[in-house]
Amino acid sequence: MTAKELKRKLTADGWNITQGGRHELATHPNRPGVKIPIHRHTGDIPTGTLQKILKETGLK
Repeated sequence: MTAKELKRKLTADGWNITQGGRHELATHPNRPGVKIPIHRHTGDIPTGTLQKILKETGLK
């Protein structure tokens, strides 16, 4: 899955994507204090990183 596809999934689930320093940050209004960094690189996100992001956000 690419970062672009992940951002679409997160946005559909209610996450807000904002620009950070080197990464974009995903925040959710119902989960204050939780910030998920998403890299801006092209290509697929490494499997382990993707699984951790999906686990933290509660998506599959």
